[in-house]
Amino acid sequence: MNLHISPQGKDGWSGLLSAPAADGSDGPLASFTGARDRLRRLKSGTYNPRWGAVEERLDGPVTVHVHGGVYAIAAPMAFGPEDSYPVTFRACDGEQPIVDGGVRIEDWTEGEVNGHPCWVADLPEVKAGDWNFRQLFVNGRRASRPRLPKAGLMRMEEAPDMPLPAGWGSGGYTRFVAAEGDVESFRNLNEVEVVYLHFWIEERSPILSFDPDSRLVTMSRPSRAPLVGSHGTQLADYYLDNLFEALSEPGEWYLDRGEGKLYYLPREGETLEETEVWAPRCLQLLAVVGDPEQNRFAEHIRFEGITFRHADWRHP
Repeated sequence: MNLHISPQGKDGWSGLLSAPAADGSDGPLASFTGARDRLRRLKSGTYNPRWGAVEERLDGPVTVHVHGGVYAIAAPMAFGPEDSYPVTFRACDGEQPIVDGGVRIEDWTEGEVNGHPCWVADLPEVKAGDWNFRQLFVNGRRASRPRLPKAGLMRMEEAPDMPLPAGWGSGGYTRFVAAEGDVESFRNLNEVEVVYLHFWIEERSPILSFDPDSRLVTMSRPSRAPLVGSHGTQLADYYLDNLFEALSEPGEWYLDRGEGKLYYLPREGETLEETEVWAPRCLQLLAVVGDPEQNRFAEHIRFEGITFRHADWRHP
């Protein structure tokens, strides 16, 4: 069996046509989940009120021909054990279908921040606490959050709660003393992240508090292992990520959640008229989920030639 999905389709249509009928009575489906739901009905013979009859049952493999264009989603496309069947979602020859979990940011104003030309966008949903994101994509490239130092690493000077020497073992440490000048009472301090590299892992934690007199940094997330670089007395190296004060190089961006403002420093040659800026809404674009403890698996579902873009991540 062959089905079609297209950005010009409708999920109420049959999906048997590759393009909308001239009279608008039928055509391709509009989404991956629309095709998934159609296949569920075909597998079960579920009554379809649109057609006024029980749909035919499947009797062989299915190819869902995915036509080019953007398929915007606001939640992951979910497939489970009930969707197990030999089905292939395949990009049509010469076409580029894109599953997009992001939103294009528009309505920019030009200004200046930290002495540098900057674009600023007001995002009421962010200010209201309904949206947050850690990634930004500009003309297809992932932009960078501002960090200190710009290159290289700093080193923790002391970990007052941790005995030395130390090696791999239980963590649970949240405090260290920074070298003079490395950490300050930054703007939106609780959104600044300490990224420290030790042993074979990279850990991240927002800053909970900073005492400028003692230079004591308290992280909100306990460490997984002791705050040493490896076995011994040398403490871990780190850098600070997501600092407004470090927003200084073209291609960097900063999201002020309290003010609901997005700042972006344009690269050379970028203009508002010819630049696309996208921020993700979805943490996950595709979820294929089974229940192995109950011996229920999502099986025989293939995706070929599909581009997935603009997803976010959460850690910590």
